[in-house]
Amino acid sequence: MKKKRGFKIILFGAIVFTFFKIFLSYEKNPPEIFGDTIYWKGSTYTISQGGHKEGERIAKGDGFSLFSAGDPTETFIVYRSFLDNALYVKEDFKIPVEGKITKISWGYEIFNDRYLCDTILKILESVKNLEINTYESEDPIFRLKPGLVMRTLYVAYENTGVPTIYKGEIGIIDEKWAITTSVEEKIDENRVLYKTNYILIPENYVDVLKDYFKVGV
Repeated sequence: MKKKRGFKIILFGAIVFTFFKIFLSYEKNPPEIFGDTIYWKGSTYTISQGGHKEGERIAKGDGFSLFSAGDPTETFIVYRSFLDNALYVKEDFKIPVEGKITKISWGYEIFNDRYLCDTILKILESVKNLEINTYESEDPIFRLKPGLVMRTLYVAYENTGVPTIYKGEIGIIDEKWAITTSVEEKIDENRVLYKTNYILIPENYVDVLKDYFKVGV
């Protein structure tokens, strides 16, 4: 009799545990995706470019999940499925394209240090006054080679949650600090040739970049 009662207690406990597990994992606001558009918590999100880091999971949809992009307002979110990973932004949010730089991304790193952000702004403002150089290669500029370590630079203006404004590639070309101004593809004798235009970064900014951007040269 005692064994039967003990079995009922265990069975009842298992049922209660399963119920609460299902209840707690139930998605109260499940996101939906149609093409490149996500609907979640009454907002519409569209795909965006930008440098971001994937944080904790904040929602689960049918075959995909949403993750934090480090933006507490959830204006920006990260979509991830088995094959894809992409940054999304609220459709009605107007991303600032000028003003004070408050956050940047370089490679896979995010920086919000004011001194670095101010330095990047000064570099970008000086580009139009500096000599344009050209680098040609059969490989894209971001491929690692001896004396070449270039990474994508995105900036965020006026406290935007995620850096989304593309400003070129910045790093080392021929062992000198540089930032690209444009990249062209040319077909030359049945091969693709990448023609990259860039400016050399003034020496008075280089020490600041070295403190933050670790290029290994």
